[in-house]
Amino acid sequence: MDRAADLHGPVCEPRPATVQTPPPSRGFRLRWGLLLVLAGLCGVPTQRTLSAPEKPLCLQPTIEVKKREGVVELSCGGLVRNRFLATFGQNPVGPKLREGDERTPEGRYHISSRVETPRFHRFLGISYPNPEDVRRAETLHITRLGGGIGIHGVKQSLNGLARVWLSAGHAFRLNRLWGPTDGCIGVSNEDIETLYAVARVGTPVLISP
Repeated sequence: MDRAADLHGPVCEPRPATVQTPPPSRGFRLRWGLLLVLAGLCGVPTQRTLSAPEKPLCLQPTIEVKKREGVVELSCGGLVRNRFLATFGQNPVGPKLREGDERTPEGRYHISSRVETPRFHRFLGISYPNPEDVRRAETLHITRLGGGIGIHGVKQSLNGLARVWLSAGHAFRLNRLWGPTDGCIGVSNEDIETLYAVARVGTPVLISP
């Protein structure tokens, strides 16, 4: 497991209720503290009431994460239906190699779990590591690959702040340089609700550089 952080994969995968989740790391609090100041300067509200998402029919859903563009695409029957802004970890370039490297995986995966949690609003677990990740790790003599990567939102009090960062990161291409997660794919709560409404365990996920 990677170090604890409210927006990260290895510890962002929700644990059973009997297991105590580690507190957010100091680095996480500093990163989001800076973004909270930015939100205040921009006059952006940090809370927003969400309405229940519609549940549109989506046959054969697939998800593609485009790291360079900083977007997540939801396709239904091979046609792109939605594009969502996304953010990644502190080292967004390159595939995840080991536990704690702050990278987002690259390759073909599938949704492995679906969890509703106040900490991440909605969490769609991704089947990292895949066989290719394991083979690469063996070649590089890496024994701790990490895990618990997923697509998720944030706790409700941070949703406005998340929208500020997603917009700024996309506009200024900051998502290529840095992100507040530790390797997960972060989206707004509104967007994770849309994804969560149609994605099921087994839904294909492609993560490209």
